[in-house]
Amino acid sequence: MKKITIVALVASALSLSHSALATHKSWLMKNGGAECTFAYPLATDRMDSSGAIHNSGTSERGVICPVALSGRWGSNGTPAFNAKRWADALSAIVYFDRRGAGTRTVSCYAAMRASDDFVYYSASVSDTGGSGVGRLDVAGSTSGGGQWAGGTGDGTTLEAHEDTVVKGLEFVCLVPERTAILGYKAKLCQLTGDCTHGGGDPEDDTTSSTMGNYVQTSGVECSPAGTEGAIETVYRNGGGVTNLGSSPVDIFCPIAPPSDDSREHNRSVTATTVYYSDIYNTAASNSNSCVGGATCPSCRLMWYDRDGIMQDTGALSKIAGVRELYQGAASQLIGKELQFGVMCRTPPNLTIEGITSLVTVSDISGGI
Repeated sequence: MKKITIVALVASALSLSHSALATHKSWLMKNGGAECTFAYPLATDRMDSSGAIHNSGTSERGVICPVALSGRWGSNGTPAFNAKRWADALSAIVYFDRRGAGTRTVSCYAAMRASDDFVYYSASVSDTGGSGVGRLDVAGSTSGGGQWAGGTGDGTTLEAHEDTVVKGLEFVCLVPERTAILGYKAKLCQLTGDCTHGGGDPEDDTTSSTMGNYVQTSGVECSPAGTEGAIETVYRNGGGVTNLGSSPVDIFCPIAPPSDDSREHNRSVTATTVYYSDIYNTAASNSNSCVGGATCPSCRLMWYDRDGIMQDTGALSKIAGVRELYQGAASQLIGKELQFGVMCRTPPNLTIEGITSLVTVSDISGGI
């Protein structure tokens, strides 16, 4: 279940004033549970068909969830500023779902791999309770600023070294049995330390959205999901992920959105396209009726909302004459998602090569 995060590609040209460009507060970076991996993978591991990484075993397991540190940019306007490469955070949150009866404890901490060749850690944050969705605030807004768990008293903590250039940032979680990681996010500051952004719950800080960026995902990022088929039948190479088995396999492909500017928004997704190929290049996999005939992938958008409810669209449509599946021009509102992606029921000998999608990002925000 190896995960490699692909950088989002900016597609729309933004015509913005110099003053607007100079007033970012933070970059909101989101990733889904499908981009996590077990610290010690097993041959029987597979994620949910909805994309959450799920510990279906009977004992606690370690899970590592990398943050995609992309999409932070500066300005050559007035005043000019460079994109920050630090880990100074207003907030950082991990969402989880305890499934079934019984009290269990979920805990997570952040690990920052810094340019000085050291690794710095936040304190571990835990939550104990029964079934249902919860969240862990690994960095929290306090008195108008932000602070990584553990504070500044210990010189080895992440908070004390957050101004160092970051090589990598990840959440490390201990996940009990029958529990899933749904998604995670970090608000990393652009200008002022800890963003000085105002108090309150960062999840309540929302804005509108009128801008769209294209994002692109390689099939190599996709993984077998659900209970269909065996993990050993799915093969990855430079061309994507291929079902080499004799039965259809569910394959989930996470989509990492571009960084939002400071605030959450009700995200919309448009023009999602799945590119696939056939090992034997048979006509059946390219027929206009291949989705209904199960001779090509049957794919749909899937996402989690903050209540941990999984939602999805109907099957994407086949584009005549090419091995592509298309959402269409009508936008799909997915809201303040925890994770979204594409799940494909993939017949044998077919390869999911990649996905492109046009997604909204939050409008440029004022303040510092």
